[in-house]
Amino acid sequence: QQQSDETPMVWEMLLYLYILYSPDWHYRSTMPIFLFLYGAAFAAVHSVVRFGVGFRVHYVILCLLCVPRMYKYYIYTQDASARRLAKMYVATLLTGTFCWLFDRVFCNEISSWPVNPQGHALWHVFMGFNSYLANTFLMFCRAQQRGWSPRVVHFMGALPFVKIEKPKAQ
Repeated sequence: QQQSDETPMVWEMLLYLYILYSPDWHYRSTMPIFLFLYGAAFAAVHSVVRFGVGFRVHYVILCLLCVPRMYKYYIYTQDASARRLAKMYVATLLTGTFCWLFDRVFCNEISSWPVNPQGHALWHVFMGFNSYLANTFLMFCRAQQRGWSPRVVHFMGALPFVKIEKPKAQ
């Protein structure tokens, strides 16, 4: 059942690669086709071969491929609330990774505690927020590129989302 946890993570990173790099991609149809075939091939091979450490290395490489473009978007974004989204993205990534590592390294000790802090479950929660924040930040950046006047607003004062005002067609 580990595949049902790991394959969506790879597909998510492939989606980010598409969103981050597609504005500069010259061959519009080849990139999504390649990423789809790559994701499908990964899922098929991963269902037969359990990668273990290989999956983690693969996932980190996919994440690292996204870092330069995310940083580029961050430095060119002047809006403070959008920059806050990017900072929250990094904070949830680091916090989730810490929870996962803590749970993984100290599993035997933690299992004897009267209350288990559930580091792996917390990792899932933080990575869920991480995915949401990454998509929200990228939505802001993409809307800004297209000249749609995006702004970050908050649902019920807490959950940030992007409100876009497209210019009226003439």
